[in-house]
Amino acid sequence: MDTVEITSEKSQFINNLCQELQENLVQGWQNFNISENVNILSGFFEFIFRAGFDESQYRKVIPNPAYDNAARLIGKPFLETARKFEIHFDEIFPGSFSESQEAEKEGIEIRMFKLKAFYRNKPLCLFLLKFPHYHEKFGFPLSPQLEILELY
Repeated sequence: MDTVEITSEKSQFINNLCQELQENLVQGWQNFNISENVNILSGFFEFIFRAGFDESQYRKVIPNPAYDNAARLIGKPFLETARKFEIHFDEIFPGSFSESQEAEKEGIEIRMFKLKAFYRNKPLCLFLLKFPHYHEKFGFPLSPQLEILELY
């Protein structure tokens, strides 16, 4: 087998993986939004919001605990699929908060995490995981999105 075929097979594997992971992010988001966890974490969000978490020095250092727990619940199907494909990551899902970035688009905040994916202990690719959310109230208005930033 020549290098072109190997690269083509690898690209196809990564594209299939990315597509299935994205479908599982959407499924996890949909499951979360109809679960009782939304009400529980929304109440928790309100509590820590009233307590001043967003105005504190911790806001830029640690994730909002309500969103952190919600993201992990949303990510369960994603992680199950990753395990099925023998994929693991360099960070705990959804990624390093301290290294993440946030942008605003049309009144929605989008937290972006980088996840380096490994296949059988070898670097495979770098994913960008985008989590659209609100700051003034609890909620994920859109499903998380997954992009491939770099192939290894």
